[in-house]
Amino acid sequence: MNFVIVGAGYTGLSVIKKLSNDYTTYITRSFKGFKCASKIIDLDDNINSIDLQGPYNLLYTVPPNPNLEIDNRLPSLLNNISTLPNRFVYISTSGVYGNHYGRLVNELTSPKPQTTRAKKRVVAEQYLNDWCYKKNIELIVLRVSGIYGPQRLGLERINKNLTIINENEAMISNRIHIDDLTTSCISALKDKKASGIYNISDGDFRSNTWFIKKLCELKGIPSPKEISYEEAIQTWDKKRVSFLKESRRLDNRKLRDDLKIKLLYSNAEKGIKASL
Repeated sequence: MNFVIVGAGYTGLSVIKKLSNDYTTYITRSFKGFKCASKIIDLDDNINSIDLQGPYNLLYTVPPNPNLEIDNRLPSLLNNISTLPNRFVYISTSGVYGNHYGRLVNELTSPKPQTTRAKKRVVAEQYLNDWCYKKNIELIVLRVSGIYGPQRLGLERINKNLTIINENEAMISNRIHIDDLTTSCISALKDKKASGIYNISDGDFRSNTWFIKKLCELKGIPSPKEISYEEAIQTWDKKRVSFLKESRRLDNRKLRDDLKIKLLYSNAEKGIKASL
């Protein structure tokens, strides 16, 4: 089986590094220097037919275009691939669930997106579901929580102007280490038993305030100033405030029981240390 990775950002690159060069092709805007085959394509432009050799399974890691109300990137790919995949793995977001006031949500929980970016993901999931059904293609959807890992800890944002919510007011959070996300992506590509939707989360629900304070402690730098929830609502930018208005716990049992994923970093403190 061949593998096609669409998008060579943080997640795509991590997956590409773990797959065999001989059986992997990646599609990206710019050449990344890997030994495997590559196709340099900008999905925001008018593109011609994308010649792919089957049989293959495809992992799509590209986010919707933030500047458009309706995403053009996914349809652009689907309308131009010369050979259809056997399986399509789509990286979505846990944001599709919306706000559940800290309650546990599983893959059967109906999406109730609140933000524009999450609404675009729901549209993409529905579009893909219809397309794959008509084409008789297996569809796997990975609803991914906040990704962290080496070079993605947010250290560059920790300065004298950054504030965090008082720990006693901070809400629970969901996250996944890039190594565990990579393992999940590869299992979704390869495992014949994989099917449907999977929540991708480490199951460690400690708050973002805890995460930043622990990161600062391990790095040996001062923690940001703590403020009240109400002050954060008034002073943070709109995107950051949007995360404050959603709270849920992602149930990852299907990931562990169905795909047999053994998470390396179910304890986020261990994940931070490894990332540093």
